Amino acid sequence: MQYVLTMSCIAAIVSYPLTHFVASLAQRWGFVDRPDGHHKSHKKPVSLGGGFAVFMAAVVTFAVEFFSSQNLQESLHDNAPFLAGLLLAGGWIVLLGLYDDRFGMKGRYKLLGQIVAALIVIGSGLEIKAFSLFGERIPLGYLSVPFTLFWLVGAINSLNLLDGIDGLATTIGIILCSAITVMALWFGQPAVAVVAAVFAGALLGFLRFNFPPASIFLGDAGSMLIGLIVGSLAIGASLKGPATVAMAAPLAIWSLPMFDSFVAILRRKLTGRSIYATDRGHLHHRLMARFGKNTRVLAVVALCCAVTCGGALLSMFMQNDLMAIGSVLLVICILVATQIFGHVEFMMLANRVKSVGMSFVKPSNGSGAWHSSVRLQGTREWDMLWQSLIEYAEKSRLVEVRIDLNLASIQEAYHASWKRRSSCERRELWRTEVPLFVNQHVVGRISICGERTDGALVCDVIGRVMDMLETVEVEIASLASTQSLPPQIAPVPAAPIEEVSSTPVGS
Repeated sequence: MQYVLTMSCIAAIVSYPLTHFVASLAQRWGFVDRPDGHHKSHKKPVSLGGGFAVFMAAVVTFAVEFFSSQNLQESLHDNAPFLAGLLLAGGWIVLLGLYDDRFGMKGRYKLLGQIVAALIVIGSGLEIKAFSLFGERIPLGYLSVPFTLFWLVGAINSLNLLDGIDGLATTIGIILCSAITVMALWFGQPAVAVVAAVFAGALLGFLRFNFPPASIFLGDAGSMLIGLIVGSLAIGASLKGPATVAMAAPLAIWSLPMFDSFVAILRRKLTGRSIYATDRGHLHHRLMARFGKNTRVLAVVALCCAVTCGGALLSMFMQNDLMAIGSVLLVICILVATQIFGHVEFMMLANRVKSVGMSFVKPSNGSGAWHSSVRLQGTREWDMLWQSLIEYAEKSRLVEVRIDLNLASIQEAYHASWKRRSSCERRELWRTEVPLFVNQHVVGRISICGERTDGALVCDVIGRVMDMLETVEVEIASLASTQSLPPQIAPVPAAPIEEVSSTPVGS
């Protein structure tokens, strides 16, 4: 244990000057993250390349000690293929992240690069062939490689999605690596313990420059690297037999980042966004809205991670998986019950299930329409604008209206949908989707589906809808630029077509 702590301290000492050098070099070369007034709200350009600094600090520390210590070479001999594969995959993910930080990359291409990194690790010998949970051993058979791949890619993306404020991913990485070090020592995995301790030390030295206000960012290179390393080591540390993983502890350790990722994917699917889309609905964004300071957010996240990691370690010491699962449920329930994080997404899921159910049941009040609206973030009065859209939809023989707003610069997000039954076949309905702009930024989309009006050309109907949407975009821009809540929103004018009878909207 003392040797592991010494290695961690050496890595921190190496990381400190190396991070300072990389930050200075990045500023000189213009490799910086510039504020854009939309998603990036920091006040001045900040150096990138933090992931490269952490990776090199860990590699240099480990390499010097490895080649100068015969005992370390002997103790790590059996894990040489795994360590070599992890080194190669780490280098690849850092290069991938640096390219993305500098030039940008589409989500699908980044995912492909992450899969390559995960396959390198799997090829080096890390494979979950079976796992144990609540005393039961569950073999995976042919699913072992897909399951391991899913675990590693999920780990990479969970940290990548959670890295949104200064010091957050670094702090989480330190806590998780520390827990993995203890876990590896408990299960008799000295190689994993040393690597985890060295990586924790490298992150600790880097944190001095990444702590709010940060002078250097991890970037995608760093956040994906932490996910890859910690995801791999969590499996390697919890091996209790030949390729059998004690799954409760790794699940508890990873629970907070993975819960954030699950909620983000759920939110984006329910609002019709791409899962690669950026928004300000992550755990740290909600905590910032609640507590207002980076340091307070870091403290809350660190406390949550400490609880889940503590539960994971207790489950090992007491050989009781319920300790790990219980700590995870405790943290998630507190976040949801206090409406800090997750409650809005679960409300949306409940509304979607209700909507699907109502589509098969004739409403008792004779209404053929229903709607739902959810304020994802912010305080501005979008509901008045939405009610105007519903009134227009009822008068204009529309079948479905859906609006999704994501104004990251003012931390406002809103989603609403309206739908009514139609006697027309699907192929007879027209559909249109329009992006909504404020200044030069896309802040949302509105999609509309409708029937052909008697005696009118479909193009004429769509033209009148476009005129209405122009008014909507003006109102959105007005709300976005208003510092205080507006007292009233002008109603959206109905199209000049023959009015049809409408029924009350079911809630």
